[in-house]
Amino acid sequence: MEFTPAITDVLKFAVTLVSIINPLGAIPVFLGFVKNHRKINVKKLANHTATAVTVTILISLIVGQYVLNFFGISIASFTIAGGFLLTTTAFSMISGQQSNSKINSEEMESIDFERELGIIPLAIPLLSGPGAISTSIIHAKNFTTPAHWIAGILMILIVGFCIKFILMYAEKIGEKLGQIGLNVMTRIMGLILLSMSIEMIAYGIKEILPILKGDF
Repeated sequence: MEFTPAITDVLKFAVTLVSIINPLGAIPVFLGFVKNHRKINVKKLANHTATAVTVTILISLIVGQYVLNFFGISIASFTIAGGFLLTTTAFSMISGQQSNSKINSEEMESIDFERELGIIPLAIPLLSGPGAISTSIIHAKNFTTPAHWIAGILMILIVGFCIKFILMYAEKIGEKLGQIGLNVMTRIMGLILLSMSIEMIAYGIKEILPILKGDF
């Protein structure tokens, strides 16, 4: 198996995924939930959240294209739609706001802190929301060899572990970075995500309009 092309594709997928998930940006929200419910075991909550995110991304990566095929949606069309979705999320990150495509105020007010907090809303939709799911489905089209899938699954597991670590030590990380540091990191992730979303939109348009692939 040739691993070099696979590693390149998977690293690009990983960077996009980490940017859209933005676990550092989720720290304030995570700490807000914990403070509102003092009896929560932070380590268990972090573990449940990371596990739910990992499972969600894995399912999206593996079966997402089959779902699109079932509904007769082309990868190119979905790529453009996903690119626009990531663009709105990126602008929200750059402006320092929480994207409503992840979680809105009404959803936050309806949360039952006693049940499934790690799954809903922390994992879905706060971390692995529509943007992360669509990113996984779109990048899966590049996974054409066993090396791609092995590296991709391992990368998702690594991302899940990083999410668990960050949330487990969210309070300490938040104190070290401070609100300004968290805002800066969020904006940097937003810029990276915006650049990648533009690439996705351009790629999708070229796939739908092959004449644009020509050299000028």
